[in-house]
Amino acid sequence: MPAVVSFYLDVDGRRYPRPSDYAPRIEHLFRLVRRAAEHHEPHVATVLEADLARIADWLGRDLDRSTTRGVAAFSASAQGFFEVFELSLPVRDQAVVGAGPDVAQLVAILAASQPALLVAVDRQRSRMLRVLFDEVEELEAPIDEIPRQVDTDVELGSFEHRHEEFTRKHLRRVARAVVEELRHHPAEHLVLSGSRETVAQLEAYLPQHTLVLLSGRIDLPTSRRQADLARATNELVQQTHRRRQLGLAKELRDRAIQGAAAVTGLTATLDALSDQRIETLAVDAGFEAQGGRCRDCDALVALGERCSRCGGTVVPVENVVDAAITEAFTHHVGFELCERDDLADLGHIGAFERR
Repeated sequence: MPAVVSFYLDVDGRRYPRPSDYAPRIEHLFRLVRRAAEHHEPHVATVLEADLARIADWLGRDLDRSTTRGVAAFSASAQGFFEVFELSLPVRDQAVVGAGPDVAQLVAILAASQPALLVAVDRQRSRMLRVLFDEVEELEAPIDEIPRQVDTDVELGSFEHRHEEFTRKHLRRVARAVVEELRHHPAEHLVLSGSRETVAQLEAYLPQHTLVLLSGRIDLPTSRRQADLARATNELVQQTHRRRQLGLAKELRDRAIQGAAAVTGLTATLDALSDQRIETLAVDAGFEAQGGRCRDCDALVALGERCSRCGGTVVPVENVVDAAITEAFTHHVGFELCERDDLADLGHIGAFERR
């Protein structure tokens, strides 16, 4: 059976300013891999040493900590496989040896990522910002300078009519730019900023498939600092995401009580996962549990339990929750990461089953 080393390391410069600050943790993780090798055939230890050497070489030579706070590396030297992800968020230190990559932390980061497109608009200008946590990118956005009445020989009434038409053309251009941006770079949230009247006019020009992304509005002018716009956007996105988490936890709780295609608790959830009955897996952030994997049918089981599918021999798994998240990802099962203890009364884990 091939052995893959999954290696996660927190390199956040705010906590670890120098490489020497996290070097002892690298050695600790490497010792865990070597300890895991003791449970495999002798030749596996040699292969794992090659994996560790490759990871160490990359950390010493290629790691750029200017924008990286977390590293996820996956290595299987016997198969010529090596992949590294430099992440803008810190990760939990972890080293796992398994038959495939343990991507649970990457899946959790993806679930927590809520990319937003902020569109700040007034009657002549607009700004578009792509916002994800503390990463902000300002995009090109339409600006239409409306002629001043003093620069024309048009009468006042006619000028005001032309002014309104200029504004409508400008907002239509902004709406087209928003649709095009979301087509090329999808976002989870759309946030609009500006006066109530102008924002309402812009909404009228946005198609329904774009409006479904609308998470809310903020009342900041286009002239505000980028940091202020991004901060207000993140706050609104977090509020929207939190409401979604609470709603999901309530729905899972209600459906479990009613027996309506939902399971809760570690054992029932792992059984449903093994039987491929799960549509969406939900887990509390930080939830960990020991367990095992059946050597014969590959099913995951809670600690101390036998395989309910075939009764085969169970091999220990240090964190069966991470293994379940990885399994769900591998089989294209949806995943929702809840706040810590949102699902405490349900055993910290549950799932919506396919109807």
